[in-house]
Amino acid sequence: MKRYMIPVVAVLLVPVAAHAQMGGRMADLFAGADTDHDGRISRAEFVAARNAHFAQLDRNGDGVVSAADFPRAAHIPAVKAKIDAMVAAADFNHDGAVTRAEMTNAPTTMFDTADTDHNGYVDQAELAAFRAKAQTMPRGL
Repeated sequence: MKRYMIPVVAVLLVPVAAHAQMGGRMADLFAGADTDHDGRISRAEFVAARNAHFAQLDRNGDGVVSAADFPRAAHIPAVKAKIDAMVAAADFNHDGAVTRAEMTNAPTTMFDTADTDHNGYVDQAELAAFRAKAQTMPRGL
């Protein structure tokens, strides 16, 4: 169970340090994001794909994503710390929860990391390189 909490919460913003916890699984978020089927993913497509996961993240149905959505993490200090950090980075009003609007405006760190030529798109070569790099990182939790 621990291994699946971080990838799900990571959709919020995914700080660079968290890539090590995700392995290749987060690269799969990109795979379904190419909605216009042009072979590359724009930042807007990435944000839309990330936002599509909001309901999955809001496990208790209170309209926000917070540590309360992951009660088992409270018993695993390392996981709780990572979830708290990821929520805090997207929590612009600092109330301990991420709304849909905050998720929409959250940093796109994972996208920015994958977009190595900084043209606003992740193409197939960049995606393959990102996936390969992510798969070689320690999976940690």
